[in-house]
Amino acid sequence: MASLFTQSNGTRRIQFLLNGQRKGIRLGAMPQRMAEGVSRHIDALIQAKLSSQALDADTASWLGKLDDKLYGRLAAAGLVAPRSSDSLGAFLDKVIAGASVKPETALFYGHTARCMKEYFKPETPLRDITPAGADAFKSWLLNSQGLATATTARRIVLARQFFRIAMRWELIPKNPFDGVKGGGQSNEKRKHFVPLDVVEKILAACPDAQWRCIIALSRFAGIRVPSELLPLRWTDVDWSANSIRIKSPKTEHHEGGASRTIPLFSELRPYLLDAFEQAADGDEYVITRYRDTTQNLRTQFERIAVKAGVIMWSKPFHNMRASRESELMREYDLATVCRWIGNSPAIAAKHYATSVDLNADFKRASGQADKATAPAVQNAVQHLHETPCNAVKAESETSDNSSVFTTMHNDTYVDMGDTGFEPVTSCVSCMRSNQLS
Repeated sequence: MASLFTQSNGTRRIQFLLNGQRKGIRLGAMPQRMAEGVSRHIDALIQAKLSSQALDADTASWLGKLDDKLYGRLAAAGLVAPRSSDSLGAFLDKVIAGASVKPETALFYGHTARCMKEYFKPETPLRDITPAGADAFKSWLLNSQGLATATTARRIVLARQFFRIAMRWELIPKNPFDGVKGGGQSNEKRKHFVPLDVVEKILAACPDAQWRCIIALSRFAGIRVPSELLPLRWTDVDWSANSIRIKSPKTEHHEGGASRTIPLFSELRPYLLDAFEQAADGDEYVITRYRDTTQNLRTQFERIAVKAGVIMWSKPFHNMRASRESELMREYDLATVCRWIGNSPAIAAKHYATSVDLNADFKRASGQADKATAPAVQNAVQHLHETPCNAVKAESETSDNSSVFTTMHNDTYVDMGDTGFEPVTSCVSCMRSNQLS
């Protein structure tokens, strides 16, 4: 426990034991109550140090507001880590340089860091960034930079992650981005179902078998392009078992996520077989002509779409992958589909699920599709009700020689569409006589 002493000259000093060594911190001419508060916080620091536990919120807040002079004395006594001289820019550069992430993720890190440096300025000390500044940063992204809500949300989440690292490194006592709500990270406006007739036009406009294979693998197998497209080898295709092994660099860090096996879908098979037949002897990879990672497949895809007379949607390959998952969800259970596509049910629902044909589904669910044939049936029945019955009574004899009259008539048939032709019940008098008999 820390002990507070008042020197003969009126200055105050705190003494305590840490790891068996006596330590002292000079407070100067400080009021008694303020010195007692410092002593209480030092006790909390000692307990946290000995038990390897996190500081309580009160002490953490106090540390964050301390001037550099007293904080330096605490650091010299071994109670806290020295305050880093890292500015925001130097800190972000250090974090990104040490991050072991995929190139696409590193690019996203770079975009977020660039925005933070532009708004807060690279030379700004980390501890000078406040919660109010974090809120203002979000508004700046939305209003001044014109970023979509989903993009802004992702950058706010990453900024919070950066400052969480700063807290773990004991550079700051509190995360200024805690409590800043990024918003939804799914942009409904960019969701688009790619219908099969559009895919057929694009396939017909493709310049070669490999491009047809790229389109088919994206739309009919739902693979990621290019991360799962380029590693695909012919040895991954099992023609006899009708299956394909897909290697997934994006999910390989998850348990069991390095690869998955999907069916060789019937829609995909002819395009994959065509590419196989045209492959040169010794070709290892399914796609050989577009393996340069600097090549922009999207640009070439958009040229093909223009040639096909198709207006390109916002996310060419992702929307085709999402369209395939949405189709499969209509036929198979969600867990199975997610195993084939390589995502989780939560991600599938948030970023992939798309209405295939909302109007048709609504009519079918509400029974309106069945009502389409109702007017024809109603008109036919009404016509029969208004027309005298032309039934013929035929006399027959039973075993006891009594006579029985059977009403017979020519039924009218109405075209019911997919269900075929159905007979319409005859006139009211016949129906009543049948009920009476």
